[in-house]
This record gives sequence, structure tokens and C-alpha cells, in this order.
Amino acid sequence: MESDLDMVRSGDGKPRSWALKAGLMLAAVGGLAFLYVVFSSVSKPEDGGYGRFATGALKTLVALDRPAAQSSKPFKTADGFELTLQSFRGKVVVMNLWASWCAPCVEEMPTLAALQEAYAGRDLVVAPISIDQPRARARAISDLEKLSGGRLTFYNDPTAAIAYDSGAGAGLPTTVIFARDGREIARLAGAANWNSPEAHALIDAALAE
Repeated sequence: MESDLDMVRSGDGKPRSWALKAGLMLAAVGGLAFLYVVFSSVSKPEDGGYGRFATGALKTLVALDRPAAQSSKPFKTADGFELTLQSFRGKVVVMNLWASWCAPCVEEMPTLAALQEAYAGRDLVVAPISIDQPRARARAISDLEKLSGGRLTFYNDPTAAIAYDSGAGAGLPTTVIFARDGREIARLAGAANWNSPEAHALIDAALAE
């Protein structure tokens, strides 16, 4: 079956090849424009910003030039107490969006617990926010207790509003690091070793601000 573009014909009934070429050219230009927007929004490792920590265990870390404002969507503790990210203002926050059914989330969770332990007594909060539904909440609480050895506090947002508000959508795990003033300084989509030298260097830099 001929495409709509193939059906464009000149007066003598022959296909207009220029129409096809123009369509391909527009598609190519659109693709290049999209790539430009994506790459221009990310700090390069050599620019001296937080993008310089995108190496080793954090090789997929990105530092956006114009990140969205910190989400104000609420989430709850295991006992139902409601918080927002603004509740941690004055501390560096490592927000980890996860779910009990997400294998990569489960795999990296012990490293987040180790990161929190390594910075005990410092102005660092590792906040794993589960998007598990109410029917899976008990399992998620139990899983986090085991995976973290009791070193991490359980938080839950079954609506996933904070995930979407933070630009993470349904991509899990996603970890976003915020400075003391609530400004996003870097994020990483996918699992990572958060107790690695690269992760410690990133946190040290954030705490030093």
C-alpha cells in the first residue's frame, strides 16, 4: 500500500520525489533539534559542576542546567505522618523513588542504606519514597526494613504524584539529589552503587556548599 507521501503526484501522474525528500529533511531537522535540547540541558562532566561526578558507579548521573522546582507533593511515613521534601530543608536530600516489585530498586537499596550510615550525624537525609499501592504497602515496609537493616525510614506515595512532579514519571529507580536550599543538583535514572567513592565525592561536595 502506498503511503500518503507516495500518493502526492505531479500533473503527469508521476510521484513527486521532492515531497518525499522534503519530508525526510524535516524529520532529520526535527531529530537534530530534539537531540540539541536534550544535550544542551545537561551539564558536561568537564564543566566544573555536579556533572563532573558522572563517572564510575555514577556514570549515568546528570546535572540539569534548568531543573524543575523541588516537588511539594506530600508523602507519608509508615505510621501515616505526612511530610514534603521541604520538611528536610537545611539538609542535603537523596530522594530515591522505588517500589517493592522493582528488581533494580531492591538491588541498590542496601547501598543507599550504607550511604546514610556513612554520613550518620551529618546533614544528609536518604529518603526512599515507595510508590507501592496500599495493598502492597506492608510488603514494601517489610522489604525496606530487611534491605536497609533498619537504617532507612519508610516513605510512601501510592499516587506517584511526587515521581511525576519530579520529572521521573514511571521510571524506577530514580534518585534525585537536592542541596540544602532545595535546589536539585543532580539525578540518576536506574540503579547505582550509592556507597561508592564517586557517590561519596558527590555528597561531600553537596555538603560543602
